[in-house]
Amino acid sequence: MALRITIVSETYFPQINGVSRTLDKLVGHCCARGDHLQLIVPHYDEPVVESSGVERREFPGFALPCYPEVLLPLVTPGRIRRELQRFDSDLVHIATEGPLGWAALRAASSLNLPVVSSYHTNFPQYLAGYRLGWLEPIAWRYLRWFHNRTLQTFCPTPSIKSLLEKRGFRNVAVWSRGVDSKHFQPGNRDEDLRRSLGLQSDETVLVYLGRLAAEKNLQVLFDAFEKLPADSSCRLLVIGDGPLGDRLRSRADERIVFVGYRRGLELARMLAVGDLMVFPSVTDTFGNVMLEGMASGLPVLGFNVPGPRDVIADGQTGRIVSRVTAEDLARAIVETVANQEALHWMGQQARKHAESQSWPCIMEKVCEQYDRHTLNPGCCEIRSRYADRNSA
Repeated sequence: MALRITIVSETYFPQINGVSRTLDKLVGHCCARGDHLQLIVPHYDEPVVESSGVERREFPGFALPCYPEVLLPLVTPGRIRRELQRFDSDLVHIATEGPLGWAALRAASSLNLPVVSSYHTNFPQYLAGYRLGWLEPIAWRYLRWFHNRTLQTFCPTPSIKSLLEKRGFRNVAVWSRGVDSKHFQPGNRDEDLRRSLGLQSDETVLVYLGRLAAEKNLQVLFDAFEKLPADSSCRLLVIGDGPLGDRLRSRADERIVFVGYRRGLELARMLAVGDLMVFPSVTDTFGNVMLEGMASGLPVLGFNVPGPRDVIADGQTGRIVSRVTAEDLARAIVETVANQEALHWMGQQARKHAESQSWPCIMEKVCEQYDRHTLNPGCCEIRSRYADRNSA
């Protein structure tokens, strides 16, 4: 039975990040099964055309000083309530916990609508990177309050689920991530593109893909790269941009290539010219880019923290670095690239793992939870609206 689902998020396309990509895949899957979607998101300057069955409601917002790409709309619960009533929502999925998410939670609760939420970002841990670590206990209290007022909280990995439950979060379920292994694939490798970037065939190209921001632990990555032996044949390809972009470019030597943001096929081709992905973040709840790298045939190096340790099979699809230090990361890079045969084998295993991570299967599990929450005996009003809609 088709549902009318409202998704609320303070980040969505055309913004490029793991949250926006995941939500876009969810929207596409829901539409494919016949649901109708309402998106309540910030207003971006770039025009966006949504597919059939999707209504996009945008609200202007202010940019975060330390995160200018993130726009936070200030909207009253009453305004969101009217949007939910107009759309005749059956269920509300709140993906972010900012002012827009808070207003949506208040509005949906006042209408007795089923509300679920998802936990995508470890904002309490981000605070330390912006010298606001003293706010971490307050952030955890707010997030626990927020998510425990929804029927269910989806998180991306078992490690994050365990972390949230220890923090007092209730009704937490794992919503994993997938990858389009037809889009991201080793067949996208283009030696001409590699040469055009100044990368030689006898060099091992390390790839970083993501925002250039403090919470991504890039200081450790760049320190580790600088610690590689002088005769190392490694180069570093940096795909992405952000608030640290200028600073990182100013300290980089000719061994590091910055290409900025890339999208679509251009991103897939850029990833495929690499040989090994390095994922230095210790705050990401999953790290979708790791699966994109694996699908492109790149093994992944990451630290032993939630996210990487849930995605990387140590010694098979990449390597887990036990300690979060530049020295340990540099040592892992040297050891990994020293055995090119093993590196190639891990790339093959990474590709096989990525092929098993199907977006449709993952998204259908979320939709099954949508059905459960809207059709349970406690949702009498929803069931009544279903009957009225089907008889119309």
